[in-house]
Amino acid sequence: MAGVKELFEDGSSPAGRIVRAIAAIGAATATQLVKSTGLARSTVSTLLTELKDHGVVLDVDTKSNGFGRPSQLLSLNPVAGRCAGVLLGLGEIRIAICDLAHTVLSDVWFAMSEDYSPNDAARCVRASLEEQCAKLGIHLSDLLGVGLAISAPVTYEGEILNGSILPTWCGTNIAEVFSAQFDCPIHVENESHCGALAEMTWGAAVGEPDFVLFKFDLGIGGAIVLDGTVQRGSHGYAAEFGHMSLNPHGPLCRCGNRGCLETFAGGHQLLRYAEQSFGEPVTIEQFVERARKGEPGYTRLVEDAADMAGWGMGLAFTILNPPLFIIAGKLAEVGESFTTGLEKSFARHSVAPPAHSPEKRKPRFVVGTFRGNDDTVMGAVALVLRQHGRIANAASAVV
Repeated sequence: MAGVKELFEDGSSPAGRIVRAIAAIGAATATQLVKSTGLARSTVSTLLTELKDHGVVLDVDTKSNGFGRPSQLLSLNPVAGRCAGVLLGLGEIRIAICDLAHTVLSDVWFAMSEDYSPNDAARCVRASLEEQCAKLGIHLSDLLGVGLAISAPVTYEGEILNGSILPTWCGTNIAEVFSAQFDCPIHVENESHCGALAEMTWGAAVGEPDFVLFKFDLGIGGAIVLDGTVQRGSHGYAAEFGHMSLNPHGPLCRCGNRGCLETFAGGHQLLRYAEQSFGEPVTIEQFVERARKGEPGYTRLVEDAADMAGWGMGLAFTILNPPLFIIAGKLAEVGESFTTGLEKSFARHSVAPPAHSPEKRKPRFVVGTFRGNDDTVMGAVALVLRQHGRIANAASAVV
């Protein structure tokens, strides 16, 4: 039987499908593997026996639903492979390394100049990963893949389309730049899509096949998940909710349009309003803390933002009709003054429920599990675990 790395990279063979499915879930029962791979139960049973014999799969625990015999949970051998997730942020880079059992082995960040280039990023990430891998007793070449999260829409080929966090990177094929430094598959995705993958893997969306995520942070992003798959759209622009225009004569947005949702409920704009009103610069963390404490001016800004956020989510519901909304980002940390106001506004701006069964069309609202940028860097890890946003290996990606 092939090794873990070969099986992990091979999505066509039955054994490879099982390895990938366990990597995505973390720990799974045989029944879950039958469902997720589409393989016959007998095939799954035979292959699991072989994978256990070769030390690829381990029995780790039992799972009970309260009835009958508990089901055996299976995990990939933690020492069989590791992968890395990288958040390419404004002025900083964060890197996490995980094993195939989803254990975080290393989590570091380091500062970068605000005008750092893609090549600078690739070289610094390689140097940091070499150091982290050495501490873990492994080689950089042992990594099964590197996931990259960036605050911009990204094409299927790895080209950055636009974005305000690193605007000079527009048009850069970030996958090619990183593939020149790494001998493993590179996976690239928008950071909000990464946030959805993190929630699906470890957070509020575990077991949820269909949902929409709205991330209210310095900017506003989102993700649409259907049947367990993040929808990227034809060119990578799907779920750019922050740039839905709510008022064509409204404030000028950084994207060039007017009246986008981000100009009313995005963190950058709220910080600008706060500075104009209170005469001093405010960080997003300070804004959230003062709003949580109920300071009047900040409370009003949050209420206004929630009203517009609910309007935008109402439009999304009218188009997509998801059963679940996940609310993520730093503004979600403000608490009920934001989330309750958002839901009230949503009720006013979405399709009215039928009088005889109002609950049938009402979606659930859940605040995301992750705080800070944990969802983004862990989502970059999930890119590799779930084989999402994969571009190519170094040999085929460099032009």
